[in-house]
Amino acid sequence: MKSDQYTPWLRVTLPGAALLCCMAGPVPAADDEELGGWSDEYIEQPHSWTELDAALPAYPQQRDLLDLGIGSDGMQYTVYLDKPSLVRGKDGVVRYTVVLMPPSGVWNVSNEGLRCGEKQYRRYAYGIDGKWQVMNHSPWQAVRGSGANRYRRILYEEYFCNPMRPGQGVREMIDSFSENWHEM
Repeated sequence: MKSDQYTPWLRVTLPGAALLCCMAGPVPAADDEELGGWSDEYIEQPHSWTELDAALPAYPQQRDLLDLGIGSDGMQYTVYLDKPSLVRGKDGVVRYTVVLMPPSGVWNVSNEGLRCGEKQYRRYAYGIDGKWQVMNHSPWQAVRGSGANRYRRILYEEYFCNPMRPGQGVREMIDSFSENWHEM
């Protein structure tokens, strides 16, 4: 037999099968449980995430800055991490302060947070003349990896949110900078 002999039968049967599937309707939940299905109490329900309030850290001091050895694409900045500011909150946010310093020596200070599962960052405050300027209700934004923002991508991927080191503590994060474990 040739394959085109089956075509008319398929044309009649497939629409009929689709109609039967639509007419069957949903099975009641009680029948599901009797047949060994899961009741709603055992099915993981989506939960909403809530960011916890966190106080700003002390303004960074030069003696506490760790040179991250991270360049910024095409920009002349040295990126420093303020070690005492690094915390992992109970809400899962890794909070930290960075100082971006161009050759002129002017400090560009930013207190930020990273959400590892969502690959997002948020700025909480920026520094001017040794004082914090709070950024109320700044939005969470996608971590990008170019220009002056390159340091966030590197912090995210290699140090703070590395899937090879899940749930690492602050001490392990700081130690990972000196280990250079990400370099061959």
